[in-house]
Amino acid sequence: MSLLFVAAVVAGCASGSSDLITEAKVRAIKLNVTTYDEMVRDYGPPRSQQFNQEGLLTATWFYFYDGAYDAMDDQQKLTVIFNKDRTVKDYANASASGSGSGKGAGKRR
Repeated sequence: MSLLFVAAVVAGCASGSSDLITEAKVRAIKLNVTTYDEMVRDYGPPRSQQFNQEGLLTATWFYFYDGAYDAMDDQQKLTVIFNKDRTVKDYANASASGSGSGKGAGKRR
């Protein structure tokens, strides 16, 4: 029974990771509306956070799926700059399976 549970957990992690940064979820990000707390709710805690020279928070979400032979088959990276009121100022979706910069994202980073 415990072996079956472990297999289910591992399978869930492997298959679920490819859906963390989807085109639909990225399209739902609204500039100057979507908040930091909503991003954490939708994507989990960011992998890294830092403040730029203007004092604005930049957060990055990064996920990967290990395929055969531990090769990274699917990489997903979303970088978001937040206004001082913690709403999204700009973002870039650099996911290997994603759609590039999101609508209104401006430039790639």
